[in-house]
Amino acid sequence: MPSADPRGLWFGVGMGALFVGAAFTQARVQVFERDPILKLAQASNRYVVGRPELAHRGAIVSADGKVLAQSEDSFVLQVNFKRAPRSPAFLLELAAASGIPASEFEGAARGGGSRTWRRDLTADQARQIQAVKVSWRADGVSLDRTLEREYPFAEVTAGLVGAVRDGKPTTGLEFGCDALLEGEDGYRTGVVDRSGAFLKLEGRSIPRRNGQSLTLTIDTRLQIAAHYAIRQAVEAHEASSGVAIVIDPKTGDLLAMANWPTFDPTGQGGAGKKATDFNPAVMGFYEPGSTFKILTLAEALQSGKVSMGDSIYCSGTLKINRGSEIHCDRKHGAHGAANLERAIAKSCNVSAATWALRVGNAGMVRFVDDLELLRRPKLGLRSEVRGRFRRDDPAKALQTATLGFGQSINVTPVMLASAFAMIGNEGIWHAPRLVREIGGTEPPRDPGRRILDAGVANDVLKLMASVIQSDEGTGAKLRVPGYRLAGKTGTAQKTNRVTGTMKGGGYVASFVGFVPAEKPQAMILVMVDNPRGSAFYGSQVAGPVFRELAGAVIRTYRIPPSSRAAP
Repeated sequence: MPSADPRGLWFGVGMGALFVGAAFTQARVQVFERDPILKLAQASNRYVVGRPELAHRGAIVSADGKVLAQSEDSFVLQVNFKRAPRSPAFLLELAAASGIPASEFEGAARGGGSRTWRRDLTADQARQIQAVKVSWRADGVSLDRTLEREYPFAEVTAGLVGAVRDGKPTTGLEFGCDALLEGEDGYRTGVVDRSGAFLKLEGRSIPRRNGQSLTLTIDTRLQIAAHYAIRQAVEAHEASSGVAIVIDPKTGDLLAMANWPTFDPTGQGGAGKKATDFNPAVMGFYEPGSTFKILTLAEALQSGKVSMGDSIYCSGTLKINRGSEIHCDRKHGAHGAANLERAIAKSCNVSAATWALRVGNAGMVRFVDDLELLRRPKLGLRSEVRGRFRRDDPAKALQTATLGFGQSINVTPVMLASAFAMIGNEGIWHAPRLVREIGGTEPPRDPGRRILDAGVANDVLKLMASVIQSDEGTGAKLRVPGYRLAGKTGTAQKTNRVTGTMKGGGYVASFVGFVPAEKPQAMILVMVDNPRGSAFYGSQVAGPVFRELAGAVIRTYRIPPSSRAAP
């Protein structure tokens, strides 16, 4: 065997003695001489140092336990070699403490200037660096702690999570719930001796208060599916924007809320040239279009103004007071005699206007208010807006008729989604919810409020199934083999802001549906604003997104095939 290197033996013995000595010194300072040292330091105010304690910003976590946003300690190490020791031993100790190669320090030291290293150092490494600084009296060494915010799902959840930039929240929950997430920094005051031991001074420190974590209702599996589906639709149809929402009808919990375009909170630029923090789900308001016919019919049935056996003859137009007319879709023309199922399946404007006129303006407005369609979503996001409806419209009859098929009212997609979800919950409405727990505690839940009788809600669901399951339904091409789904298409024509007319104003293509049609586990709402090109109908633009998400819901929750998938 080769003989032991006496230098290595000396180093081992020396280091052992050094550790024993350090341990004894630490014990002497912390135990035997603590009080005298503190009294002397307080009396002279010498060797007293202050250390800020940064509060940890609360994490944001999904319902399935995935981290959506979290803060990690990050340190900025700066060495000014004009003031720091040039000793190789010092550089070796600094390298051992920081994990930064000694060669980097040696190279920087030869330059004689100042250099900064940004590293994900552990708290233990930071303490070791501080000890080296104190031991060598290295005034040229500084170590600053920062909190870096990480977003593992990047642009997939950016629209709802938001971002923190340069230490300041900018949008989303990061901004809207900042008071909960932020916490409060603390400050420690104590004495540092030559060995680097820190002795806390009682009564002169402020403990930090860490921010509270948020657990959301979002399921990341559905959120990912919604993100890519709505992105594909917006890009394929060169639309201005799009939103896809999945909601649990039984609770009002948002299972997914995706929008495109969006932004990349990590700052990597993944959202492309159209990057924006505008989230149309809560920041935008739109005419619901023909999807609203479902709600109109529900109120007409609930109020007894329409019964399941009713039939209306559609000639293609309906005259309103003072010469105004309501037209059915010019592409499909007159529908002739239409019972409720055919009227919904064919999306008949004349039928919907007739139902609304039977309910009356006061009844329709009261229904809108009961569903809280015009209120702000109150999800905790930044810049949430309320819907718009002119209550003093002088042409009440025309307003009522057009309201019947989703015009003359503008609502946020989230509040519209909660209204439709009510139908899938046997007529009980729940406010939409995005934050499930705050600091591990669930706030009081919305108990729900009955809007429709259960029988009425179930009848409407059956009628919605005809949109997809019936061969003449506008959503017939959206079927999922083996499953009975319910839905409704919508194509709202927008007003041209320049001319004030509908010509050239564009469209909002939408689709709303339930998975499955009986006892639905999810309600899906898709809205695509201003699709360009030949395809602009809800069934063409928003429908495929619904179908994609319906499949995702089926896979995620392992929904068994329907006992009957035929009409």
